[in-house]
Amino acid sequence: MHIFSGIHKNRVLESPKRDITRPTSGRLRETLFNICQQYVAECRFLDLFAGSGAMGLEALSRGAIKSTFVDSSKESIRCIKTNVNTLKEEGHTKIIYGDVFEQLIKLAKEGCQYDIIYADPPYENIIHTPQEALFLSARLLKIIDEQLENQIQLLVPGGMFFIEEAANVSLENIPLLHLKLKNSRSTGKAALHYYTY
Repeated sequence: MHIFSGIHKNRVLESPKRDITRPTSGRLRETLFNICQQYVAECRFLDLFAGSGAMGLEALSRGAIKSTFVDSSKESIRCIKTNVNTLKEEGHTKIIYGDVFEQLIKLAKEGCQYDIIYADPPYENIIHTPQEALFLSARLLKIIDEQLENQIQLLVPGGMFFIEEAANVSLENIPLLHLKLKNSRSTGKAALHYYTY
């Protein structure tokens, strides 16, 4: 795995050991940055279920001013720290270990704001709440949308939210008040869903 473009182009990144993550394909990563390439410079980037941190580090390479990484795996956090140190990007990063849903709420309460949010939850994974059972991706969508309803601006107006999910999982019927689905693009077994606020 390596950085595709920018100041760290072609730098090799370490991936978490023991195959605990599913790295985002290079094709899908390029698809995302082709969509948002005009907005990455000077942006604040949030990388959820960050794995190796490749997405947030790609954003930094392309001019983002800060990338925040969140993951619940200690091995992933170790890997992200290694990659950040290798690229000497310590001053432009924040690495958070913990449950992604809990950390989202905490970041919002702290007043953190992001221009671009990317999430890569485990595919087809169900989370159960007292009200319903949802794919992790759908639950993420609803949480971020609800925060906007409560005027907790985790995603800034005009911000971009990308979520990766298995291509056979549809997110088009999730009821949302603020996030608008712009498009969905499939690359093999994966799909990238692009929302704006």
